[in-house]
Amino acid sequence: MEGKLFTLLNDIYSKSDNQCNIDISFNPSGAGEQQNDARDAVLAYLAETTLERAHVIAQRLQAATDKRSGLGLLFLMRGQEDADHKLVVSRFPADNGILAEMNKAGLNVEFLERVFMKSAHSYKAVSYRGPSLVAGFWKGRAIDRQVGDPVVRLSDYWIRNFLQSDFQETAAGGTRRLALALKAAAKNAGDIDTMRAITAAATLAAGLNGQRTSLVEFQDRFGLSQAARDVMNQTLKTPAAANTQFVFDAEEFSRQVAFRSVELDSGAVLTAQNGDFDKVFQQEPVDGEGRVRYSTTGVVVGERLRSRATN
Repeated sequence: MEGKLFTLLNDIYSKSDNQCNIDISFNPSGAGEQQNDARDAVLAYLAETTLERAHVIAQRLQAATDKRSGLGLLFLMRGQEDADHKLVVSRFPADNGILAEMNKAGLNVEFLERVFMKSAHSYKAVSYRGPSLVAGFWKGRAIDRQVGDPVVRLSDYWIRNFLQSDFQETAAGGTRRLALALKAAAKNAGDIDTMRAITAAATLAAGLNGQRTSLVEFQDRFGLSQAARDVMNQTLKTPAAANTQFVFDAEEFSRQVAFRSVELDSGAVLTAQNGDFDKVFQQEPVDGEGRVRYSTTGVVVGERLRSRATN
């Protein structure tokens, strides 16, 4: 319970409640029963902390690890915090390194393979806690500090294969929240530049289909200004919702943001499907004061009279 290794692992354990910020939950069995092999292995280890039961968890990770991830070093850290049992599972990747040591003859340089923890900031971790080893431990929180892609924030093999888990936020629910935030932000934007940035991001959003993201990561990806972010975040029920991960569903997004409208000070309102708006209407600047001319060509297939403008 001392030394540099203990200090490093204790730091990961103690900070896991805050740093593991992606909510996940164990999936039920294929038959729909409330049973999960990965959860069973976790509960067995918590009930009796032995090397044999830890080995079962390690074998699960070994079987799930892909070739891209390579060899890893697994740590299981168990603790008791008030009435809660707590388990932190962490994996560090293997790497190569060079060891240089001074001796009487000079400098001895040696190439080392399978160097673990080359960086104390490169690891995966998941944290579980709860008072009951029978009824609880269905939900956990995860982090992946090895993934370089800002959109792919958790490796599939770590969450889906090893832990048999998934995000707590459904693809449809998360996408719907993002779409509603964009719609509200476009409507309430305080200036035209902010409005254009928001609508441009909404137009390009379909390219994220099947990728993991969150409201904050969406804003980062499309470089939205602080003004645009503030308007979007005002639509959320809680600040934590901005960081909740989900898989982007282009079909659900299209249902929520089906059309894009541009309103001109002349009284004209131009409307087309969101993804096709820039193809339907050609835009050209008229002067340096922001005036633009829109043009389009087509066959008239219908006309409508409305009591009010559509949103």
